[in-house]
Amino acid sequence: MPPKKRRVKKRKNKRHIIFVLFLVVVCIFLFFEESGKDNTRNFLPGIFKAGPKAKHIPSKKAPSGGLLKVSIVMDDLGPNKSKAETVLAIKAPLTLSILPHETYSVWIAEEGHRLGHDIIAHVPMEAITPHKLGKGALQTWMTDSEITDTLSGDIRSIPHISGISNHMGSAFTKDERAMRAFFSELKKYRLFFLDSVTISESKGYRLAKEEGLAALRRDVFLDNKDDLHEIEVQWKRLLKISREKGYAIALAHPRKKTLEFLQKKLENNKEVTVVPITELITD
Repeated sequence: MPPKKRRVKKRKNKRHIIFVLFLVVVCIFLFFEESGKDNTRNFLPGIFKAGPKAKHIPSKKAPSGGLLKVSIVMDDLGPNKSKAETVLAIKAPLTLSILPHETYSVWIAEEGHRLGHDIIAHVPMEAITPHKLGKGALQTWMTDSEITDTLSGDIRSIPHISGISNHMGSAFTKDERAMRAFFSELKKYRLFFLDSVTISESKGYRLAKEEGLAALRRDVFLDNKDDLHEIEVQWKRLLKISREKGYAIALAHPRKKTLEFLQKKLENNKEVTVVPITELITD
């Protein structure tokens, strides 16, 4: 073959090889791009974690005239599995308020969500009287960034949450600077705030509203005293408030007497319709 023709053939072969390599590179690029999109769609951080479809626990339907509407929030869940199992066995849409970073926090949130309960984080906050608060506690001496970083860790430690309430916090909820830092982080996750009102001077509910967040506040501590008679007194107070306001929110704890009271009271209940806490949010 003449030299000129050999050179032409070599150039054609070279162009063909380059074209094939180009196609291979394009295919690889498109494959990884689509793979990356799929991974992005499938990644969900802790708060929005997908799980088994929740079984809805329906509120009891009101007869003609209507039952009184109450929401019962079970606080301090997380350290004890057997108490949580007793709570979950109660046939009512109780709201589960779970402490962050505890041994059974994730398990309770996952199981509660599966059964159709509302899940909220019960974040420890500084009290006026010193208390052992546990992991993830917020303190008034923290900087704004320390508050937001700690809160972010609390939020991400519990799956399926729709809101946050304060555990203790008689000092923290009075501190406007600390609470505004707290709410700045809450906004990022679009969570509502339930003010436990552990002190009458709490600024939580008011500041949450000012910051444009959905907010609620408790009406009754059902078992501030671990005594069946006192629990009954608070229950009647809860009903009175619901009758006047249209609904009422009770905070309770997974104590033996409290759980026995609720099991008995709600078993053949004809007084109230228990609703998830999220049903009370109107804005």
